[in-house]
Amino acid sequence: MAYEIDFIGIDEESKDSDAIAFRWKDENGNYKIGVYDGGIQAYGEKLQEHLNQYYFDKNETNKVIDFVICSHSDLDHASGLKIILNNFKVNTLYMNRPWLYVDDVFDKVSDGRITKDSLQRRLKEKYRYVSELEDIANEKGIKIIETFQGKIIEDKLIVMSPTKDFYLDLLVESDKTPLVAVENASFVKDVFKKIGNYIKNLFESWNEEKLREGVETTPENEMSIVILGNMEEESFLLTGDVGIRGLDLAITYSEDIESPIIDNVMFLQIPHHGGRRNISPSILNRMVGEIVDEETTTGKTAFVSAGKNSDHPLQMVVNAFVRRGVKVYKNNGKIIHHHRNMPEREGWTSITKLNFDSYVEDWENNG
Repeated sequence: MAYEIDFIGIDEESKDSDAIAFRWKDENGNYKIGVYDGGIQAYGEKLQEHLNQYYFDKNETNKVIDFVICSHSDLDHASGLKIILNNFKVNTLYMNRPWLYVDDVFDKVSDGRITKDSLQRRLKEKYRYVSELEDIANEKGIKIIETFQGKIIEDKLIVMSPTKDFYLDLLVESDKTPLVAVENASFVKDVFKKIGNYIKNLFESWNEEKLREGVETTPENEMSIVILGNMEEESFLLTGDVGIRGLDLAITYSEDIESPIIDNVMFLQIPHHGGRRNISPSILNRMVGEIVDEETTTGKTAFVSAGKNSDHPLQMVVNAFVRRGVKVYKNNGKIIHHHRNMPEREGWTSITKLNFDSYVEDWENNG
């Protein structure tokens, strides 16, 4: 099946952001157009420009995007989608809104002064980027659909994670909600401070990696909607900022539906801009395969959305994919275009893959 996917970058130093556009031809030769995340505002503006230039005819007046997926509530994924909703005709918005589940979690409220109405207001304030998307969608009559494991989008995309139960558990865990299971809140606040200035003074060999098991990311990251796209000849995986718990759910579900990620996905997004607290060796073994001989490749490709001159992806993450035979690329302020059976774009050139490096980041520096 003919399809293409674009990871948007901007030619200026910025916060790492995810803004992804993709389309495929249906059985009638018509395009289905989708957006997965919109980054911060500057990425949303660049995404709008890119869609106008490459996905629609120059004189086309009725520019329809079939669906938009907001993977989760963080600024660097959700904010730029306001520009897309305001400047195109969007048929459907797929996202999860915490305030819809007040009844499900209210028995976990730890403060007796809080009512269901006040909890709902609090959740809209704490998750304001998706609340703003909801407001725009309601104003424009865009249908919003909750998006949990098993949901099918446009007959080609399958939601792999989260399940609704997992999502509710994450709401309880989050330090954004006044609920009882907050024992991890201080960990989250301490570990996920602004990062930078990584020091590469750890040495790892091809067969001995410093990536760890049992790492954790924020509950909001784990809420990321993971998408498996079945493009017939190959499949792709979009992961947002998901962590190892969400990936475990996705991998297990792919096995349950007899479409194992490890066997079918040839193109995937590395979670959280290539952070090391979102993957582990055992998860990678189940997702892309085990370590191969040096210089061996498996035909699989992994892409990272990272800002210009960003420290991401971390080297130990790059190494982890490379030693499993996966070619790794990052956009670094540019736009990465992956396509199959689609016309070449005039003036576009190939990019250089990231290489294995024996020196990786010290775990004692910046998370």
